[in-house]
Amino acid sequence: MPDNLFPEEYENEEEYFEDEENEGTEEENTEEEEGAGYKPSIFFDFDTGDFVTLHDGKLKEASGFEAWVQWCYKTIMTQRYAHEGYSTDIGIDYESALQADSREEAESILQREIEEALMADPSERTLHVGNIMFQWEAEHCLVTVQVQGIDGDIEIQTQFESGVV
Repeated sequence: MPDNLFPEEYENEEEYFEDEENEGTEEENTEEEEGAGYKPSIFFDFDTGDFVTLHDGKLKEASGFEAWVQWCYKTIMTQRYAHEGYSTDIGIDYESALQADSREEAESILQREIEEALMADPSERTLHVGNIMFQWEAEHCLVTVQVQGIDGDIEIQTQFESGVV
């Protein structure tokens, strides 16, 4: 049995996680992003439910800002308490909100849950959460959220369906 679980060619993570469109040196990019509070991560495709790989099989790196955007999406798309792999601080309890007695109550619960979850950013990249809008359909609720980060604003749009975790 080998002494190391990882093949030798992957021991140098800097080499393994190269992005094909890096601009500047990796050292310069890291300093800029870390100075702003952002840390790079691996790029995740929410449509496919998998990490993005480059043509050479390497994982695509998300910039620090992209990683924060992905963290925001993941945070509001994750049903709190449903996955043992996450702490109870991750996600929102949208199942309870969708079972509320009225739309007004559901919107109030969702608004509070979304604001609290996004403002609980452990890296303190989120400055403000606001302008949460709801569009109700027969089987789901479409939610649009404006989020202000330390280096820019984003708009997140997702939908919640009862029974889909």
